[in-house]
Amino acid sequence: MTRFTKALCFIGLTIAMFMGTLDTTIVNITIPKIMTDLNGSLANTSWVMTIYTLAMSVFMITASKIADRFGRKKIMLLGLLLFGGFSAACMTATSLSMLITFRFFQGLGGAIITPIVLPMGIEVFGKEKINRVASVVGAVTALAAAGGPPIGGIILQVASWRWIFGINVPLAILAFVLIAVCAKESYDESLAGGIDFPGLVFLTTALGGVTFGLLEGRQYGWTSLLILTSLIGGVLALIAFIATEKRVKNPLLELDLFREKTLSASSIVYFMTGFALVAPSLILNYFLQNVLGDSPLHAALIIIPVSLTIMIAMPLGTKLLDKTGAIPVTLAGMLLMAASLFLLSLIKTETATALIVVLLVINGFGFGFASVSMVASVRYLPKNKSGIGSGIVNAARQIGTCLGIAILVTVLDTNIDTAKTQIHHAGDQIIAAKTLSPHVKTVAHQQLAAVFAGSSTPTKHQQKKMRQTISEAAKVKTNLPKPAAGSDLRKLYDASAGLQQGSNKLANGSEALAKAAQQTRSPLATSIVQLSAGAATMAQGQAAFLTGIKQVAQKQTLQTAFHDITQRKNTRLAQAFSHTYLIGALIVLCLSPVAFWTDRRLGMNNSL
Repeated sequence: MTRFTKALCFIGLTIAMFMGTLDTTIVNITIPKIMTDLNGSLANTSWVMTIYTLAMSVFMITASKIADRFGRKKIMLLGLLLFGGFSAACMTATSLSMLITFRFFQGLGGAIITPIVLPMGIEVFGKEKINRVASVVGAVTALAAAGGPPIGGIILQVASWRWIFGINVPLAILAFVLIAVCAKESYDESLAGGIDFPGLVFLTTALGGVTFGLLEGRQYGWTSLLILTSLIGGVLALIAFIATEKRVKNPLLELDLFREKTLSASSIVYFMTGFALVAPSLILNYFLQNVLGDSPLHAALIIIPVSLTIMIAMPLGTKLLDKTGAIPVTLAGMLLMAASLFLLSLIKTETATALIVVLLVINGFGFGFASVSMVASVRYLPKNKSGIGSGIVNAARQIGTCLGIAILVTVLDTNIDTAKTQIHHAGDQIIAAKTLSPHVKTVAHQQLAAVFAGSSTPTKHQQKKMRQTISEAAKVKTNLPKPAAGSDLRKLYDASAGLQQGSNKLANGSEALAKAAQQTRSPLATSIVQLSAGAATMAQGQAAFLTGIKQVAQKQTLQTAFHDITQRKNTRLAQAFSHTYLIGALIVLCLSPVAFWTDRRLGMNNSL
C-alpha cells in the first residue's frame, strides 16, 4: 500500500468516525423544529435523540467482535451503507414514528462504523504508529462530539432540520468509496469458532436495559415499574453475561482484557469525557437559548470554541503522552474539566459572553487531554485485540453520555422546577406589593399562574404574551389607584387634585351665578353662562388629567414589577444551572484519581 493510498484510506476512516459520533449530539438542537414540523410532543420527539444513543451504546461491542471475526472492511462497508442509507431516509421522514425508526437503524450503522475505525487505522499504518493513529481518531471523535450543537445551529440557520441528516449522505458515499478502494481486509486471527450467541443476547440485554433506564428515567420517573425493571433487568443480564463469558470456549468479550489496567482505567476516563460533554453541549446550550433567549446560531457560535480547542488540545496531549506517559495528561484533562464545570457554575445571566468563551476553552483543553485516554486504552493491547479494545472504550463514552444526561439533566430539571416555584411565589408577592388596580392585580396573578403551570421553562413568547395581556388590563380606567406616596407623580396628582377641587367650586359658583343672571335678565348673563361652561369644561379636563396621571403611574409601576420579576427569574434560573454544574464538577473531580492507572506501571506488565 503506497503512502498516498494509506492517506486516502485514513481520510475515509476519519470521515466515518466523524459522522458516527457527530450524530450523537447534532440532533439535540433541532428538537423544537422537529416537534413543530411533525406535530410531536417533547416526550415523543426526544426519542429522536434517545434511540440513536441507545443503538450506539448497545451494539458497539458486538459490532467490534463481529468485525474482528468476519472482516473489518466488510463490516465497515455494511455499516456505511446502513448509516448513509438511513440518513437519507431520516431526511425524507414524513412522521415522527418513521423518523424514530430510521434513526434506530442509522444508530446501528453508527455503532458498526465507529469502533472499527481505530483497528483499521492501526492495520493501515502499523502498531508502531498507534499513538499517532489513536491521537487523530480521538481528536476527530472529540471534535465531532463537541461540535454537534454548533454545527447543527449553523445548518438550522441556513437550511431545514432535514439537512442535519442529509449532510451525512455525500460524506457516507465518499467514505465508502475511499475505504472500498484503498483499505485491506483485516481480522483478529486469534478468533475461531462461531459467535457466542448467549453472550450476545445477555450483553445486548444488559446494555439495552441499563442505557434505556438511564436515558428515560427522567421521563418515566426513576421509581416507575418500567425504569426499575429496565435497570434491574440490565444488571441481572450483565451478571449472567459475565458468568457466561467465563465458561464458553469462544467468548464474545474476553474478560481477561480488563486485566490490562490501562484499558480499564482509560475506559473509565473516556466514560467521564462522555459524562462531562453533556455540560457544554446540552446544559449550557439550554441556558443560552431558553434562559438568555439566544438564537440557535448565536448559541452555536458561543459553544464552538470547545470544538476548536479540542483540535489543538488532542494532538498536544498526544505529544505530551509520548514524553511523559498518559498519567499527567489524562489527570490534567480530568482536573481541567472539573475546573471548567466549577467555573461555569459561577456564570450569571449578565456574565459577559467573552468570559463564557474563556471557560469553554478551558473545558475544551480538559476534554482534549482526557480524550488521550483513547490512545492509552489500546496502547498495550496486542494488535489483533485493538478492535474489541476500541469497541469497549467507545461504548464507555456513549454510556458516560447517557449517565451524564440521566444525572445532570435530572438535577437541572429538579432545580428548575424549584426555581419556577420560587419565581412564581416571588412574582405574586411583587404584584401584591405594587400600587395597581384590583383588575390588573387579578389579571397579573392569573397570567403568572398560567406561565408557570407548564413543565418547561417559560419561553420568551410566553413572557411577551403575559406582558401584553397585563398591559391591556392596565388600560381599563376604572378603580385606578393613586400614585405611590412620596413619588413625583403623587405630588403632581395631589396638586392637580387641589386644582380640580378649585375648578369644581368655580364651576358650581358660575352655574349658580348664571342662573341668577338669567332670572334678572342682566346684560352680563351671556358672559356668565359662558364662564360657567368654561369652568365646567376645565373641571372635566382636570378629572381626565388626574386619570391620566394614575394611568402613567400604574404603567411605571408595572414596568418596575416586570423588571423585578425578570431579575428574580434570572437569579433563580442561574442558581439552578449553577448547582447542576457543581454536581458535574464534583463527580468528575471524584473520579479524577482513576487517571493514575491510565499508563502501565512497574510490576504491572500483563501478557494477554
